[in-house]
Order: sequence, then C-alpha cells, then structure tokens
Amino acid sequence: MSLFWTFSRQLFFQQSAYRLNFWMEMLGLFLQLYVVATLWRVLFNQTPASFESMTLDQMITYAVLGMLIGSVLSIDEGVHTYIQTQVRMGMITSDLMKPVDFMLHMMARNFGLMVTRICFFLLPPLVVAYFLFDLMLPGPLQTLAFVLALLQAWVILFFCNFLFGLISFKTLDLLGFMFTYFALVRFASGQIIPLWMYPDVLQPLLYALPFQAIFYTPLGIFTGVFAGEQIWQGLLIQTAWILGLWVLARLIWTRIHRHLVVQGG
Repeated sequence: MSLFWTFSRQLFFQQSAYRLNFWMEMLGLFLQLYVVATLWRVLFNQTPASFESMTLDQMITYAVLGMLIGSVLSIDEGVHTYIQTQVRMGMITSDLMKPVDFMLHMMARNFGLMVTRICFFLLPPLVVAYFLFDLMLPGPLQTLAFVLALLQAWVILFFCNFLFGLISFKTLDLLGFMFTYFALVRFASGQIIPLWMYPDVLQPLLYALPFQAIFYTPLGIFTGVFAGEQIWQGLLIQTAWILGLWVLARLIWTRIHRHLVVQGG
C-alpha cells in the first residue's frame, strides 16, 4: 500500500510542476465550457420537445459537468499512453522489475493523475462554472452517490485504458487505433450527448457497453436524470463492470506477461 501512495504522489508532483501548461489547459477548458453551454442552450430553445422532461438548467449542467469530468477521466493521456511509450522505447522492463504488481503500479500512477486533475481541473472550474452558467446542485444523497459513481467510473476507465494499452505489446504503437477508441469512448459514454437522445436502434448497444458507466451514470445522478432505484441500479451496474473488466484485464495481462517472460529468458 505504501508503494501505491508513493507512485501516486510521484505523478501528482510531476503533473503539477508545469505552470504554463496548466494555465493554457485551463483556458482551453473554459472555452469548451462556454461552447457546449451556448450550443445546448440554442438547441434547447429551438426544439425543447427533443429533451423530453429535461429542463434547460439540467441540460446545461449535464453538458458543462460532462466536459469537467472529461478533464479528470482523461482518454487523451493515461495508462494506455504510458504503456505504449514504455513498450515502444523498450523501457517496459523497468516497470516489470519493480517489486509491485504491474497492474497495481499502473493504477497507482493513474490515481495520482486523477487526484491532480480533480484538484486543478474539476473543483475550481466547477465553482466558477456554477456562477457563470447557473448550474444545478444535487442534494446530499445525490452528492454522495455522485462521488461514489465518479470513483467507480475512474476504475472502469482505468481498466478500459489498460486493456487498450495492452494492444501495444503486439503492435508497438496505438496511433492507428487511438482515433477510433477516443471517438467510441466520447460518444458511447454519454459525455457529449445523453444516451437517451440517440436513435432507439442504437440505445441497446450503447447500454451494453462499459463506456456508459463512465460518464452517463455519474452525470445522470448529478443532474437528477437518475432518481431513487435508478441511482442504485446504476451503481450496481458500475460495480459489475469493474469486476468483469478486472477479471478480463488480469487474464489478458497474465497471458502477455507469460509470453514476455519466455521471450526474455
């Protein structure tokens, strides 16, 4: 456990060291918030019937919070980009030689990244966005459920990124797959467009994928789209995906690791 916190703290300091990069990313984040808030406000005013029972305040909160959570649950960088870089440069052996399980090591690094982004790219912008865009705030029970859902969403995204990163052990590079993966996660997770706004023929497929548990569940809880039993159902579905993805990641990594040991012997 001490090694876990050591790796997490190391990445926290690493990510918080570059001030210019921080302010440029913060500026870009607020530009994105302004764009999505303006876009959804225009769309709502033009066709309010398309949003069913959702209010304008709910939709603005959903869109703005989706961008803020996307800055924390990042698919642009993370365990998959780290694994790809280490494999391509031949440095992955240094990670395998560490006295800690490889998957636990990767999770510790990713946890440090998440904590950094929560401190810098979620909480302060959320306070500012609350006054700029008049965001809705959930009740105490919804807040607790949202925090739990966000934590479980991070674990799910970690396993998805970890599995995606393992492809680099075969291809040495993820560039040819990244655009497809990024688009799939962003649109199938409900980060940009709520899943219930997709065509009926696509919704069963989207709900069957793990990505909806990353953004749609915590966003639905925060904005009140999920209520009562739907909240607990969403949390249970997240838990089921965590267990399933953990088993899958462990099986695939064990198989790859065994192959690497043979090759290196």
